[in-house]
Amino acid sequence: MKKLGVLMMMILTIVSCQKKGTIEITTEFVPDNSKVDIYVRELGNTEPAVIATGLLVDGKVVVDNPFTEGEWAYASIPTENGNSFVLFVGEPGNITLHLTNSNIQKTVVGGTLTNEIVQRFMNESQVISEKIRKFLDDNSQKMQTLSQDGENSTELNALMNEYKQIEGQYVTLIQKYAQENKTNVFGLIMFVELMNTQEKSMEEYKADFDSYPEELKNSKFGKRVAERIKELMEVSDIKELNVGDVLPEFKASTPDGKEVTLTSFLQGKKLVLVDVWASWCGPCRQENPNVVKAYEMFKDKGFEVIGYSLDKDEAAWKKAISDDKLMWTQVTNLKFWNDSIVKDYGIKGIPANYLVTPSGLIIAKDLRGEELVKKIEEILQK
Repeated sequence: MKKLGVLMMMILTIVSCQKKGTIEITTEFVPDNSKVDIYVRELGNTEPAVIATGLLVDGKVVVDNPFTEGEWAYASIPTENGNSFVLFVGEPGNITLHLTNSNIQKTVVGGTLTNEIVQRFMNESQVISEKIRKFLDDNSQKMQTLSQDGENSTELNALMNEYKQIEGQYVTLIQKYAQENKTNVFGLIMFVELMNTQEKSMEEYKADFDSYPEELKNSKFGKRVAERIKELMEVSDIKELNVGDVLPEFKASTPDGKEVTLTSFLQGKKLVLVDVWASWCGPCRQENPNVVKAYEMFKDKGFEVIGYSLDKDEAAWKKAISDDKLMWTQVTNLKFWNDSIVKDYGIKGIPANYLVTPSGLIIAKDLRGEELVKKIEEILQK
């Protein structure tokens, strides 16, 4: 009987391992032997770790699936424009990720039930993203002219309201998927995205979280969400910097050890983006190509960038600068979330950025994607 019990345990272990499956990533544009890393996407002040790695061969890499339960995950894939970060739900089963080009919005995820839901969300969110892009293409110049004239506030307000209405569709979409998926991890992922909108108090978000099933709250991801809520409630009284405020001074060092202050960097500049990021931050790395694009477009027209990293691993920081082709000034104190800039600037999450004048006056903040390019263009044309 004892031997039978041991045999049964071995069989159960083998079956358990088999059920975890594989993660298959395919692409037509990344060179062979490129390394692909898979991370668990951490929340808040926790540095993510690589949990699986593979090399592309003939446009494909297959790794053993390391996930035993639902997690928010991403794959880091090198491209000619820097690393692309593909979000998916890590869970047992055979997961597939396919990139058609370096535009991560063209990614197709699937293979498991939850990732099919993720793909439906991505399809719907892409429609809204296209609406935003088209609206900005059609109206940004007109809105700039109206704001300069100061005499057509009714028309300008109408355009602003239309833009907010389109943006609101994205929040509504997140709410829909959070509500429809309250029994699986993607619903909890959408809940985290809702927290990031900061449309409600942390006390209200805490009450919303408490309404999720106990099994989900007690999962690995659920426990991290609970910890993140606790962190945010503790810092909710820290004042965030907003448009019209002046950035406090900072002091940090470049990769070659040169000390830089905000005041010294701003001297003689026309328009500066202070970009707070980290090598371990997936959303930051995902946004880096947009900052590179803006820098290349406007660097000869008076626009500058200074990157301030919340890294603690110097080698990882320097590698990310090289991998993502960040050609502007980079500084850090290698203090992770213990850096004084976190408290001084009221930073609750990254990426965070501030578009400032030579005096440090904030004229825009937390610009993403095409919004960054449009805003810089608008200001430099004045």
